[in-house]
Amino acid sequence: MSYTLLKQSKPKMNIEQLSPPAEDGESLSGQVVVVKFGGSAVLNEHVLDTLIDDTLSLVKQGVKVIVVHGGGTAVNDAVAAAGKKTEKVNGLRVTDSETLAIAVATFVDLNEKLTEKFRAKGGCALGFSSKSANPFLTEKMGPVYKDEKRFDLGWVGEIISIDTRLLESWLYADWLPIIPPLGLDNEGHYYNINADHAALAIASALQSDALFFLTDVPGVLSSVSDPTSRIKHLTPSAAESYIKSGAISGGMLPKIKSCLAGIKNGVGKIAILNSFEDHSLLNGFNAPEEIGTLITGEPSSD
Repeated sequence: MSYTLLKQSKPKMNIEQLSPPAEDGESLSGQVVVVKFGGSAVLNEHVLDTLIDDTLSLVKQGVKVIVVHGGGTAVNDAVAAAGKKTEKVNGLRVTDSETLAIAVATFVDLNEKLTEKFRAKGGCALGFSSKSANPFLTEKMGPVYKDEKRFDLGWVGEIISIDTRLLESWLYADWLPIIPPLGLDNEGHYYNINADHAALAIASALQSDALFFLTDVPGVLSSVSDPTSRIKHLTPSAAESYIKSGAISGGMLPKIKSCLAGIKNGVGKIAILNSFEDHSLLNGFNAPEEIGTLITGEPSSD
C-alpha cells in the first residue's frame, strides 16, 4: 500500500532568517528534543517541508532531535478505501486484524517517505519502521469504557518500556530517528499505539530537555470555540484550576494530564504548537508562550 503526501503550493520563507538562538547565550549542543509531527502536518507538503527545515536547523545547532510522527488521517483514508469504517473510543482507534494490517502498511509507507524527505535535505535521518529497529515494547491495552459500556480495542498497544539504549546509540552517532506509532510485544506482533503517547513515552524515558507537539490547533484554549483564548503557560497548579472550572475538558483533558505526567517524569518543558503557522517549530523553540501553550513544572521558590 502506498500513500501519497498531499501537495500545496505556498511561497517559502528563507530559513536563514530564523536562527534558533540559545537562551541566555548558552549553547544548544547536546540538548535532547522530541518533536511530534501530527498526521495533518505530515500530509501537507508545505507544512511538512517547513517542519523539516526547522528540525534540521535545530540539528545544525547541535540539538539531538527525535521525530515521532502520526498519520491517523492517512490511516482513515486507507481504511475507507478498503471499504471499512473507522471506529474510535475515547480518541483511540478500534483496531481489528484487517485495520492493523492497513495501519502498519500506511505508517511504514509514511515513515519511509518522511525519512527520505529528511535525507533529501541533507539530514542523517533513520527510519524506525522495521521490527528490528523499534523502541517500543508494548502489550495489549485493556478494555476502555465509554458511557458505562466496555470496549475491547483489539490490536491497540500500551507502551510498557522504551529501548533507550537503542535511541541513545543512534543519537550519539548523530542520526536523526524518525519513529512511527507502532509498537511490538514480546512475540513480535505489531500494535497500533497513540502517537502522542509514543512521543511522551520517549521524552519521559530520555528525560528530554523539551517535547514539542506540532498540531492543527493554536494551543490549549480556555474556550474551545474561541481561538483567541489561548492559554500561554500551564503549570500543574494552573492546569488543575482550568480542569476544575471545565475550561480544559474533552479530548484536551487526557492530553494535558499526560503532559503533566511527562513533566513530573523529568521532561524539561512541553509545548503545544500550531504546525500550520510559518516556522512554528523554530518560533516555538525560541518563544513557545508567544505562539502556543508552554507546559512546565511550578516555578522555583528561590
